[in-house]
Amino acid sequence: RLDGHWTSVTMKEAKLRRRVEQPGDMENQGIEHSGTNLPSITPSISHRVQQFHKMVKKKARNITWRDINMVVAVFILLLTMRVTYNAMYERNIVFGEKGALTKFIINRQRHISQTQIYLHFWTYVDDGAATTWHKAKAYYESQRPLFEKAAREFELHPYWTRTKIDRIDAGWYEMIGLRAKAMAEMYEGAEHRDDFRIEKDKCQMYKFFTQNGFRTAKIYGYWDDYQKFTEDLFSGVAIPPNSSWPNFFKCCHLTQGSSESTKMLKSEKWLKENKEEMTKFIKEKWEYRADDWERPWAKDMNKLTDSLVPGIMVQGPYPQSLEDWGQDQTVLELKVETFWGRAYLASANFGRDTIILRDGSIEVFPSEWENRVNAHVESPYNTWIREEGHLQRVWDLAETAAKIMGIDQVRIDIFIKRGDPDAIAINENSISSGMGYRAHFEFMPKIWAQGHVEKWYKTYQGEAKSLPVYDMNYPKKQCPNQHLITKPPPYV
Repeated sequence: RLDGHWTSVTMKEAKLRRRVEQPGDMENQGIEHSGTNLPSITPSISHRVQQFHKMVKKKARNITWRDINMVVAVFILLLTMRVTYNAMYERNIVFGEKGALTKFIINRQRHISQTQIYLHFWTYVDDGAATTWHKAKAYYESQRPLFEKAAREFELHPYWTRTKIDRIDAGWYEMIGLRAKAMAEMYEGAEHRDDFRIEKDKCQMYKFFTQNGFRTAKIYGYWDDYQKFTEDLFSGVAIPPNSSWPNFFKCCHLTQGSSESTKMLKSEKWLKENKEEMTKFIKEKWEYRADDWERPWAKDMNKLTDSLVPGIMVQGPYPQSLEDWGQDQTVLELKVETFWGRAYLASANFGRDTIILRDGSIEVFPSEWENRVNAHVESPYNTWIREEGHLQRVWDLAETAAKIMGIDQVRIDIFIKRGDPDAIAINENSISSGMGYRAHFEFMPKIWAQGHVEKWYKTYQGEAKSLPVYDMNYPKKQCPNQHLITKPPPYV
């Protein structure tokens, strides 16, 4: 019995040892193995490496040349795809900042953002967007009779009468597209009209401003040879000694922001230190041709800009002012939209997407969400623009320029100086504005279109009617709307 007892104990110990060595078996039998009371056996790292090595050797024996070729082919394919993508991105082919796919997405995005469907959608999503839309509608209704009255006294230059508009509810981009089509047809036709140079050729634009006595930032000169300009720039001829800095290099044949053709020349020292880079930049922009790819009217507008002769100009600085929103010292600019010789609103290059109305309301879109859904708040910032009397001067200046041009719609960009309302100066103009007007997108083109559909205007019949728009000259009394200009432009 004693021998039998020890035999039984030995057999139990052997069974228990086997269970310790195979904890998985214990778990399968419902026994929880904690590893504290019973020893656990963990394979060493060297043992694992040996096992892995054996497995690799076993698998390697089964690898065929077909498998190797497949791996190499996949590697080459992935490498080729990566290299191709990088090359296409760098050269803006399909991908990249200006690749075909990127251009398509941006073009569609810009177009959709000004449609009624898009604007109305957000009014159902956000109460603030609904409030902004109703305010824009009420503003339009209050302004429409005033614009009809202005239009019925307005002389429209014959060049602008050729835009074919047959409905009042045309969209903003549609209106600009119809204008672009008309201008392209006139340029390609027997008349070969190039009046579009009033905006598409910056040199011609500034000559128009100067001949009509408008104040601008100082213009040092115009060049029709980039090599001569480069020589004059670095020899001190282009910018005379003791001039104020910074100054600005501009290409006359490139007006679209996407061309990135304006360059700030920070100082005389900076110019010398960056001579090589600047020389390369000048040549590149001279050879570059405008492409209005961001806009749906690109096809027709590109026909016009392709015809331009390259040119260069250098312009001096305009005084900076303190902008309340960002507390920055910067040049402040109001971009004024006019119809039939009357200003409708102004957008600003400062604040948070600021829009200023004729009633003095200053709309801003402070948060990302409000920016997205077009929900404005009344700005507590930059109210000095209203309080110092800048707005009436800005409206008057923009309207005077539009009347001399005899144009149905034009954006006039005006510099303002805080603390000195009389220091206003024209910067540029635009006849194909791509600014963001939020809820006003729906209503502004109605005023523009209705004037054409119902023929509110008078066609200019003066002695200068056959001259291009850029040759209109108020001091010589060779322009439309002389009877509407009660005071001359602010002279230089």
